[in-house]
Amino acid sequence: MTSFLPTIRILSRRATTSTSSFISKPSLLPALSTSRIALPPPSQIRHTSSTATTTTTTTSPPPPPPSTSPSPPPPQDLTTLKRLHKSLLHQPPWYTTIHIHSRPYLVTLGDRILLPSLLYPPTSPTNPLNKPLQPGDIIRLTHASTLGSRDYTIKGTPFIDKRLFSCKAVVVEVTSEPMRKKEKTKRRQRRVKTVRSKHRYTVLRICELGVNELPEGLGEGGEGV
Repeated sequence: MTSFLPTIRILSRRATTSTSSFISKPSLLPALSTSRIALPPPSQIRHTSSTATTTTTTTSPPPPPPSTSPSPPPPQDLTTLKRLHKSLLHQPPWYTTIHIHSRPYLVTLGDRILLPSLLYPPTSPTNPLNKPLQPGDIIRLTHASTLGSRDYTIKGTPFIDKRLFSCKAVVVEVTSEPMRKKEKTKRRQRRVKTVRSKHRYTVLRICELGVNELPEGLGEGGEGV
């Protein structure tokens, strides 16, 4: 009987230690759970950066440098315009640059202009069929870009006021060139095509060219030459 006592005691110790250890583990869980600190939600946590904040100062850009281009000249005085126009008026002969169908012609009194086409007048009740001008018809030319004499010149932007001058032309003749024939062929073809052409021309003669008096009201209300 005495030989089995030590073994029983050892088993009883192991049993007590195992039970004590088994009981102590759940006893620690409430302590750990109570020792935790409740954290705020992520939306309430403020993130602060460790870097130092730098202040930025805004400066206005420097002013642009002054333009070196010359300023436009002031408008010419009306009295100076009248004086120069009177000088031009008393210094014949005159010349002008007339524009007909957007083509410039530098002419003076008595010059002839050869137009490479027929010239048609504006539509009117007297010309219902819109026939071209015939020899003897007199027309007035109103589109002029320059008007001048030996020492003075008036330049328009782009044209001069038609009240400052009078330019008329008479139709001298309506003619045509001789018939021209040109043969056109193609490679490896025996056919020959003949092209005929006969251009028409209108000849004008400047019968009147003069400078008018400065009209009343020119230069008032923004008007000018």
